[in-house]
Amino acid sequence: MVALNDVQRDAKGNMWFSSHKTQVVGKLDPRTGIGEEYTIPLTEKAMPGTHAVVIDKNDTVWFSENWGHNLDRLDPQTGKITQVHIEDAVPVNAPGFGNFSMTRDGYVWDSRDFNVRKIDPETGKTIQRYPLQVSFSYDNLISADGKYYGGGGMPAWGNTLERMDLKTGEWLKQNTGAHMATAKRGGFDPYDNPWFGGGDGALIELNSKTGHIDEYYPPTPPSPLTDFYEAMPDKNGEVWAGVLHGRQMVRLNPKTEAWTVYQMPEPFTYDRRTYIDSSTKPVTVWYVDYNGYLVRVQPLE
Repeated sequence: MVALNDVQRDAKGNMWFSSHKTQVVGKLDPRTGIGEEYTIPLTEKAMPGTHAVVIDKNDTVWFSENWGHNLDRLDPQTGKITQVHIEDAVPVNAPGFGNFSMTRDGYVWDSRDFNVRKIDPETGKTIQRYPLQVSFSYDNLISADGKYYGGGGMPAWGNTLERMDLKTGEWLKQNTGAHMATAKRGGFDPYDNPWFGGGDGALIELNSKTGHIDEYYPPTPPSPLTDFYEAMPDKNGEVWAGVLHGRQMVRLNPKTEAWTVYQMPEPFTYDRRTYIDSSTKPVTVWYVDYNGYLVRVQPLE
């Protein structure tokens, strides 16, 4: 498997992952080490490859196809894959439907064309739009309680962060001005604050209490030696992220601003997505390394 891009855990403890450049997706049972692969049907004239993985409340596994602009539904009981095309203004092979989330009512959320989109997964049609500050947010987050949408900037550069109340449509919008913090992928903490890995070398929080953007720089060499693609809070509010072009994983306690730095055995912790298993004590941290590794980090404290 090459170009791993995302990882999520189902209710049985299996880890599901995507491949950004092949038509194969996979499942790993960590208890046995046994893996299983599934083949996504090809789309005519489109490059193969899946991007994000989402597992819904029924343990159905969903994948996005960035190049083919499809939403794939995989039934883990039968292995059947159902494809739905997502409407998009750009042609196939241009980056399109990528990072997405789902609310518990089954709707898909992403962003394109200066709007957050609420999408019907059965038809691929957009049923509601909400205006963004920028053309799209690279990641599209839904808080664990289902109350908020969170978005950052674009993947190459950007200075925006925003959060929307899904019930009222009210926005909290902020930016970092001339400083391109470049908030990429991330997740919500237990207090409904969205966090992102920053391309400029910081972990970035949109603090809903103060309304401000807070940036936290780790005790590792400064950018460009330290940059982040992703950051993920755990159930305790601590934030984990792999240094994209280094060999460290960092852990931040925002309350004390204390950092823990883990030296990883691989030459790079090319962390595209982190999944945190909160069922263990302490938590178990998983991430996909784009070089083709699925990595598990088991902290001792």
